[in-house]
Amino acid sequence: MHPLSLLALLAATASAAVAPRQNAVNPAVVPQSFGVTAGQGRDKVQVGSCTGANNKPIPCFCPPAPHSPEFLSKLSKALRDGFIFSIPVPISLEKFNDASDMSVETQKLRATAMIQVLQNFNLTTQGVGCPGASAPVLLKMQQTGLATRDLAELGNWA
Repeated sequence: MHPLSLLALLAATASAAVAPRQNAVNPAVVPQSFGVTAGQGRDKVQVGSCTGANNKPIPCFCPPAPHSPEFLSKLSKALRDGFIFSIPVPISLEKFNDASDMSVETQKLRATAMIQVLQNFNLTTQGVGCPGASAPVLLKMQQTGLATRDLAELGNWA
């Protein structure tokens, strides 16, 4: 075998053995709904605010749609970086994306990461974003570790 052919074969084998780095969130593991829709109940509880879970006032832009490009992009960035501001994100992008892992522990970690992104949604000032009352599905997921399809059976959120 020609030395260049052998070198090319070795290079191809080595590159095939390295798993590609994941860059984006797997939308299959993100809930279809956070339990509250942005803009609902405007001025009902507090002038200038909208209504979140348990009639708590929330910013009217909260929450973003779970599958919106902006939310998925910010979530992907936080998971790739491993932190949001100086706060560690408790799960890696690879583990977050593993749809075969629906364990209680992984579901709790996924929910925590999504809540962290929501609570820091503007990404310019720590803590400026959407409060937990804007995402009751994630709060319940964080507490119980249940998958969102199981949470649907638990009832009304708002």
